Amino acid sequence: MNPEQEREKNQKEFRAILEKYGITQKHAAELISNETFKTVNVRAVRAWLARAEAATATPCPMWAIVALKRATESLTPIKPDPTPHKSIKRLT
Repeated sequence: MNPEQEREKNQKEFRAILEKYGITQKHAAELISNETFKTVNVRAVRAWLARAEAATATPCPMWAIVALKRATESLTPIKPDPTPHKSIKRLT
């Protein structure tokens, strides 16, 4: 996977978590900061979500995605997971 593909993959995954739980950029920064004990501000989250060609765009680091996933484990999704689980067979 080239760096551009990895950047897009991480951004999509990060955005999907935000949408799934209805998390704002500010709340995401707080959750990640609490989980990692690093200061993550809203500006960083905006940069991770920016279009690649934007001057402020920064690739979303995997540690931020992992932290956000851990922080959301106890939250209830507002949106069902769109990806079918492997254990569920589709009816045709």
